Amino acid sequence: MRLAQSSGFRCGGALLAGSALVLPWQVRVIPVCSSTETLLTAWLQQEPRLPVAVVAKKQRFGRGTANRSWQSPSGGLWLSAAIPWFGESPQAENLPILMAAALEAELQSLGIGPQLQIKAPNDLIVGNQKLAGVLTSVVWRGLRVRHVRFGIGLNGRHPIRPPGITLEQLLGNRCPPWQQLVLLGLRAVEKLAINVSH
Repeated sequence: MRLAQSSGFRCGGALLAGSALVLPWQVRVIPVCSSTETLLTAWLQQEPRLPVAVVAKKQRFGRGTANRSWQSPSGGLWLSAAIPWFGESPQAENLPILMAAALEAELQSLGIGPQLQIKAPNDLIVGNQKLAGVLTSVVWRGLRVRHVRFGIGLNGRHPIRPPGITLEQLLGNRCPPWQQLVLLGLRAVEKLAINVSH
């Protein structure tokens, strides 16, 4: 079945309305899936107009660096995105920490403060507790970059086992609703891409 025909997806138009995003995102939202990375790969095989993103409210088999399992219950941000790349080819080894820094900047706008730190190469932590992780990869076509992929896992409003921590634990009732977390993640991706690729 073609991914675009899956009844589990809906257009992200309403989600993005009035969001002040710079790029013309296509977003597919699904209630539950095995992995947003897998679904994004299937969508990209159809060669959609970029940038695109797949967001799940829950993942059954979320994965982090080196295919480590990632708790992905309802209430967190589980996002995989692909974005066109312009200008010089990106340095793949630098992208994880740059993505982590872009996400940290967006989260700092919520008022978390200096307790939020980057743990190289790709995690955001508070003390020794993990709040978020990112994945990055560069997809080539011959000697040219076809696109760059980013994955974000961010703990939001949900129970979590140690050593994890959630935004709700940090911010209480100031923790943003899920749709705002989606926009926060998309803003982090596009700001990184625009700043680094131009």
